[in-house]
Amino acid sequence: MDIHRVTVSDIAILAKLNHQLIKDEGHRNPMSVDELEKRMSSWLSSGYFAALFSELDEIVGYTLWRQDEGFIYIRQFFITPDFRGKGNGKKAFYLSRDQFWSGQKLRLDVLINNHRGLEFWHTVGFGDYCITMENTSL
Repeated sequence: MDIHRVTVSDIAILAKLNHQLIKDEGHRNPMSVDELEKRMSSWLSSGYFAALFSELDEIVGYTLWRQDEGFIYIRQFFITPDFRGKGNGKKAFYLSRDQFWSGQKLRLDVLINNHRGLEFWHTVGFGDYCITMENTSL
């Protein structure tokens, strides 16, 4: 598996992958691919970094992160459906960790109903830290 930091020319690809991530994890975000492209561009110009994973010139997935005080915050991590269940998520995570996050404390958020995501993060060494709650009855 190859990994490379994104450039401006990769933003459209990231937006499409982000759109798929939103659908797959059951997120309520209603943004279109065009809106996600603008948001991704804004993030990458304001302290976020991203990398694409590929295998034989085929996109496997991506990750998006920022450096916070004392830890790396992984905002997004996504493996495309065709590459899931084959160890590619672990490969991509370990590549990212070794190349970009080595020796850093890592944090991320997982939607509570994203059982597959929760299981994945537990298998690569993450433990539960907190639950963010919201009142949706208003």
